[in-house]
Amino acid sequence: MHPYHQQILDQIIQKSGKATQHTFLDRYLGNSHPRYAINTPSLRAVAKSWMREHQSELSVKEFCLLISSLIEGESSTEKIAGTMLLDYAPRSLWQFDPSFFDQWLSHLQGWAEVDALCTGAYSASAIPENFTKWKKLLVTFSKNKMIEKRRASLVLLCSPLSKVNDTSLLEIAFKNINLLKSEKEILITKAISWVLRSAIKHYKKEVALFVKQNSDSLPKIAVRETLMKLKTGKKTKSKEN
Repeated sequence: MHPYHQQILDQIIQKSGKATQHTFLDRYLGNSHPRYAINTPSLRAVAKSWMREHQSELSVKEFCLLISSLIEGESSTEKIAGTMLLDYAPRSLWQFDPSFFDQWLSHLQGWAEVDALCTGAYSASAIPENFTKWKKLLVTFSKNKMIEKRRASLVLLCSPLSKVNDTSLLEIAFKNINLLKSEKEILITKAISWVLRSAIKHYKKEVALFVKQNSDSLPKIAVRETLMKLKTGKKTKSKEN
């Protein structure tokens, strides 16, 4: 365990107590890792405060070692704390090889942990800025036997697609969707829906045409939610009062 990992874990324990497991949450979040009884805003406060106080002490290498230590930790709470540090770190600490994501994803399970790592400030900025390296990695993930990495090949593109107008991002999104659209697992079908809906902001016509041309082969939920988002701006119909 990295020494800074222990500092962060001590703060988590101070605010929550002993880590436990919950059958209902296990099913919902898609993993069986123990969790500490700390809510997301409080965990974010721990990560944000720690990063603000210690960022000047970290090199890029040390920062990656710390994230690795947390993500390889026993609890889901530690893993997600590691992903939060990535969002709160200054951009100077983002200058690491994207291949670290391959290592980190190997220690995550289920949609909640994967999405915590793959969406947010880092992916929105770093992927478009270093797309040459990321493109190869995203395609590699889409063919990986680990479903979490296949999901990552899609959800890593959600934030960039909604923030940046760059057709290179859309091309790789469509390519990965075509590779994965026959899968039936909800981790993939919902991810396809999410990435298509994220692309609507900058590529509405392209998404509409893609869904029309592939409606018979795309997951039904992706077609339904994307068409609804194209029509109404929301993925589902509003409930009438």
